Amino acid sequence: MNSPDTVRMLALLLHNQSLRDQLRSCPATFITTQGLSEEVAQVIASLDCDQLDRQAEALLSKRQFQVAQLIPQTWHSLGSSASEQFQNYVEQTTWPETHQKHERDALRFCQYLQQQRIPGYLKSEHNWLNFHLHKRWFRIHWLTDLVIDQQRFCGIQVLGRNPSGAPVKRVFFLWRLNVVP
Repeated sequence: MNSPDTVRMLALLLHNQSLRDQLRSCPATFITTQGLSEEVAQVIASLDCDQLDRQAEALLSKRQFQVAQLIPQTWHSLGSSASEQFQNYVEQTTWPETHQKHERDALRFCQYLQQQRIPGYLKSEHNWLNFHLHKRWFRIHWLTDLVIDQQRFCGIQVLGRNPSGAPVKRVFFLWRLNVVP
């Protein structure tokens, strides 16, 4: 019952709302379209779509919470659109499967925000995640999105590692911008 194909299909359903909608509207068509084996088709046909939706929402909520914890300023800067933007991002990607899955997910979410030019994206947190995950030793960035006490500044971000290899960051603010983050 827990064949790799069954597990793969369940993971796809939990990840993708449109696939769950297709399954809900016409299970037979969904099974045919997906080319499922008889064993997998029996399992998928027996699923409670409402329960599957609840499980998917719980997983998405956990994933969203972890990402928001890693990029709090960006999340706050996105405001009321943060959850919607995250949902849009999730529909286009898969959950990273490494031991640093939350960090990689946050990095990919930042990349999505940058590529889509979403207002509220903060390059400073993106730089930090990128630096941390790629084990670099030293980076300097010019930024116009440094946020302190809800105010935006231009400045220099210096990322480095201490002698034991732990990442550290320093920021030098040069001037305040008259923009609300």
